[in-house]
Amino acid sequence: MAIINRIDYYGIVIILSLGLIIATFIGGRSLERMRSADNGINVKGVAEKRITSDLASWRGQITLMDKNLANGYDTVQKQYKTTVDYLKSKGISEENIEEGTISTSTKYLRNEKGHVTTEIDTFTLSKSFTVETSDVNLAKKLAKESTELIRKGIGFQSYAPSYFFTKLEGLKLDLLEKAAANSKLRAERLAKSAGNKVTGVVTASQGIFQITKPNSTETSSWGMYDTSSIEKKVRAVVTIEFRTE
Repeated sequence: MAIINRIDYYGIVIILSLGLIIATFIGGRSLERMRSADNGINVKGVAEKRITSDLASWRGQITLMDKNLANGYDTVQKQYKTTVDYLKSKGISEENIEEGTISTSTKYLRNEKGHVTTEIDTFTLSKSFTVETSDVNLAKKLAKESTELIRKGIGFQSYAPSYFFTKLEGLKLDLLEKAAANSKLRAERLAKSAGNKVTGVVTASQGIFQITKPNSTETSSWGMYDTSSIEKKVRAVVTIEFRTE
């Protein structure tokens, strides 16, 4: 019985030892796989380019008051024609002028107690228009100088132009390519400093495009599109996870 018990004891020891060796081997392989999975770096790549807007949209508005609605309508139409003639003389084609509708509001008289009555005092009529042109500098100039129409007796208001870049989609592809190259360059330098090298890409994601004034540092998680300046800066960001070894 003692011999049998001794054999059983040694058998158990051998089995446990083998189990420990196997468990250690499996654990080591798992740890190796974990380390391999973590053996990468996330790097942001950036690309920027200065651009010049190639389309301007500028809005103007004529406003007048008249006690007679019909007379007011005729007057605002005449003033609009004068305005269009003025714009044409400055180099704007009539086909680039989008005519707006006439809006009206009514002001009622008040009685001696200050209460509003049903008796009409005056009508206010407004007519707006929008100019779109590829000559962005002309639009900028007109926005400033068109108040000359006030000297002609026109109640004119000029709004700040908005400037756009119509070839943005093609530019985005170019910037994404450059941002990806910038990301790879950064990854290679980081890996080299740690004695490693980049061997591939694990994941890649595109960030939000930021279109700002040239020297602006503003950013937004939703992206930005500045329309107030002719000159702009377009910034693209990509995030790439690289595999290293």
